[in-house]
Formats: sequence, structure tokens, C-alpha cells
Amino acid sequence: SCCRLRVLQHAPLAVLHRLPASSRAFVARTTCLCSLTKVRNRAMTSSLAHPDADGGVLSTERQLRMRRVLTNTALSFDGDETKEAAIYQLLKHVKIDPDGGILNLVDSPIGQKSKVPALTKNSLQTVEAVFAAFRTVSNPAAMIFASSRMLHRQLCSADGVEHLRRELSRLRMGHRIVEFSFIGANLMELSLAVGCILLTLYHVFKIFCHKENVPPVTAICQDAASEKLVSDSPCQKGANVQIGEVNPRYLSEAEFWLADLPRLQNLSCLRLLAYAHPNLLEKRRKQFCNGNDMARAILEGFLSCKDQYLTDEQLVEEVAKVIVQSDGLEHTDDYVEELCSLNPSQALCKLQVYKNEGRLKSDEKHNPKMLDRIWRLNLFWFGEMICFGMLVTICFMLGTLEFFHKICRCSLILTDPTAPMMTCALFFLLFLNQALGIMHIGWLLRWRVETFIFGGTDAVVSTEEKHIMQMYLGELVERIWGLKVLNGFQKLTILLGLNDDDLQQLVVEESEAKKAAVTASIRKYMDKRGLSSGFNAALTYAVAG
Repeated sequence: SCCRLRVLQHAPLAVLHRLPASSRAFVARTTCLCSLTKVRNRAMTSSLAHPDADGGVLSTERQLRMRRVLTNTALSFDGDETKEAAIYQLLKHVKIDPDGGILNLVDSPIGQKSKVPALTKNSLQTVEAVFAAFRTVSNPAAMIFASSRMLHRQLCSADGVEHLRRELSRLRMGHRIVEFSFIGANLMELSLAVGCILLTLYHVFKIFCHKENVPPVTAICQDAASEKLVSDSPCQKGANVQIGEVNPRYLSEAEFWLADLPRLQNLSCLRLLAYAHPNLLEKRRKQFCNGNDMARAILEGFLSCKDQYLTDEQLVEEVAKVIVQSDGLEHTDDYVEELCSLNPSQALCKLQVYKNEGRLKSDEKHNPKMLDRIWRLNLFWFGEMICFGMLVTICFMLGTLEFFHKICRCSLILTDPTAPMMTCALFFLLFLNQALGIMHIGWLLRWRVETFIFGGTDAVVSTEEKHIMQMYLGELVERIWGLKVLNGFQKLTILLGLNDDDLQQLVVEESEAKKAAVTASIRKYMDKRGLSSGFNAALTYAVAG
């Protein structure tokens, strides 16, 4: 699957038909098969199902389950007692929802199961959302108060510098460089807090600037828009649906709820250590480096296809054709498969080797002079790696400096007999909250799910995929606000506590019948071989007898 095709296969359909008009032709070609299959399956389902109380149509699996309940029909399942049959179809029951679950966020289920209950928060999650809102306000306020108070005491008072020296001498660190480090750490904390608050207020300003001029799209309009999207004619007969951009208001809201507020919850310069975490360096490098895009540009110039918007796989396929023609030999399928599995950077290096050896045979439509610019790409890669190494080093040094400053400051306050107990407790809680948020676990888990959904097989979110992800999140926020079955407090808790589990339940769908076949086979095999957990079995026996 090609890079952009992966984007479109995994991207929500409700977002895709909001792309600009220049991208709609490419979207129509790549999503035609997926969308037509969905329409065909919906038509087959409607022929087998009956309308429910809300006037919708039940899917075949839901209909069979309801019929078994209404007629009191016994379950019939023949589980395979061996694990081999189940091992080879572990994920047979799982699939990605083409619309990302957007069409399932409806007040009443019409045509498919509603996923609103999956987003509804329970009591514990509601408490977590309220506590998150409290941390969002208290943490930056405490940062500004503490850092500004220390700066005022150190720089604006008459004996501020002398008092700082006396404090540092108690810790056996009475050096001038340590004094400047403490003052610089306070300035950095204050600047970070004020900057992030201003960024959040900027997104709030954009939310109120853009009016809600795009109403939530209904399921019927969504289906008609899908049929119009996959049609060759932009004005398909019977599909009178306006396809426009996502309202910028909801794009700003998605940035506000899912990025700004989580950032403020445990904001500190200690977060710089997360960027330099040794277990995440490769993932950070993938995000930072753009060498593959530069290689794409050179390949597009060599193939003279800049206006065709070819995918990475299509570019590599054209390069493979040039290499095979240059060899003039009959190659095996394995060799051709190896060529087609290269990325643009590797394919460009392959072309360079053929040109240096004088074996490159290009057509008139090719531009071999573009290969002379590979030295620029190599220089760019080298500079990119140098910049990435410097960035990681700076983040590690600044984060370590802030960690050292916080530990020293906490020690000084706790050992100061004149400091009020309330001040000691508040500073300790502030330091504890920021230490817990050095690696934001919620953001990390959601980032992993978003990369899995939108990143494709290479686990890299490209520029196009990031744009589609932003539109999907904006559409999701719009859908949540448009739900009438939820009150305002429930909507706020959903937006404050939107996590990786919510995205997974929205995007991933599974067949309960196929899942039951797999799990029942594995369970029977585990019981017969004695592989079940003894502790769980003892608990089950104690509870159920």
C-alpha cells in the first residue's frame, strides 16, 4: 500500500470529502473501491434487515442477535479445540472503520451501531476529567507565582543576591555559575508558562472568531457525499451535497482540548527531558527528519512528474522500471519485489549507483541532471542529523538544569525554619505534579494510537497524514458538540478526557461472531492443556462456585 493510499485507507471518510477541490480527484480514485464496497455492503444489509424503532436499518449481525434474544434460540458454535486454526486468524474479526467512527456518533442509531456510549465517561473518568481541569488552571498559575516571586526576591530586593548566595552556601554550591543557573531557570519557567498561556489564548481567540457556520452533517448527507466523492462527475445527479472544508473553529477547538489543555496540566521545563528520552530517540528522529521528502522531490524531477502527485510506491515503481531496463536482463520476481520495497531515499541511492557505473539508461522524458543534486541531499541529511543531535543535547541539558534547580529549591524550602508550612506543601505538590508529567503518559498513548491509525506501515505521520488527522479530530469535536443525547457537562468531560481508548473504540470495529470463534477455540485449548491462570481460576471458583 502506497503512502498516500495508506493515508486514505486509514483516514476517516467523513474527513476526506472535506479536502480541497485540488485533492478531491486523487481521493476519488484511491477511495473508490473502499467506498463502493461500503455502499454495496449497506445495500446488502438493507435487503436482509428490518427497520428498528427509530426507523433505521439493523446490520445482519445485530439482527441475528436480536432474533436469538426474541425467539430464545440457543447459541450454536463449534469451537476448534486446537489453537492452530485460531492462530492464523487472530485479527480476522478486527477491521478499521473507513469513516473513523464519525458516522456512528449520532443521537439515534440509523443504519449502524451508535458509538456514543463508548465515549461516555464513568464516575472515575469524570473525576479524572475534573481533576485534569483543576491541574490545567493551578499548575501554570503556581509556576508563574513561584518563578516571579523568586525572581523578584533575587533581582529586585536589596539583599536578593546575597540571600541567594547564603542559601546556596547551605548546599555547598556557592559558585557564581550556580547563581546564574538558578536565575536562568526561574526566567525559563516564567517564559514557558506565559508563552503556553498566550498560545492557548490565541486558540481560544480563533475559536470565537470563527462562527459555527457549518452545521453537523447527518448520516444521510454523509452517504450522499461519499457517493458524490467516488463519482467521476463532480456534479453527480441526485447528490446535492456541498463538500467544503472543516470549520476552522473546530480545528482550533481540537487543538485547544487535545493539545493546549493537556500541555498545561503538568507544564514545566522538566518536559524537555521527555524529548531526550533514550527509548524515544528513534521516534523523535522520524518526526524531525525530512530527508525522504527531499528524495521524493529529486525523484519527481528525474521522472518529470511533479504535477502528477505520485505516491512513494508509484515513484519507486517507476525507478524500478528504469533499473530493470538499464540492466537489460531478465530478473526474478524476488529481485523486482526487492526493488519495489525500497523507500524513495534508497531508490535514489540505487539510481546514483547506476549512474556512477555508467549503466543508467533513461528515456527522453527523464531528466538525469537531477541526479547531480544528490550531494545536496547528502549535505541536507548530514545537517539534519547534526541539528537533531544538538536539539536532543540542548533539551537534555536544560531539562537536567531545571531538575537540579527544582531539587535544590525544594530542599532549601523544606529545611528553612522560617518558611510557612503551607508554602512548603504547595511547592512540594507543584514539584510532584511536574515530576509526574515529565513524560505525559496520556499524550504518549494517544500519540501511539494516532500514529498507528494515520501513520500506516512505516509508522511515520507525513504532512498529508497529519493534515487528515487534524481534520478528523476537528470533525470529531464538531460531532461531540452536536450530540443532543449528552448534556454540556458530559461533553466537557469527554473532551477533557479524550484518550487512546476512545480513539481505538471509534476507529476499530470487530465482528463479535468471528471473535467468539477465535476466543472460544483458544479458551478450550487452554483449559484442556492446563494453561489457564491458576489465580484467576481460584478467584472464579471463589466467586462463582
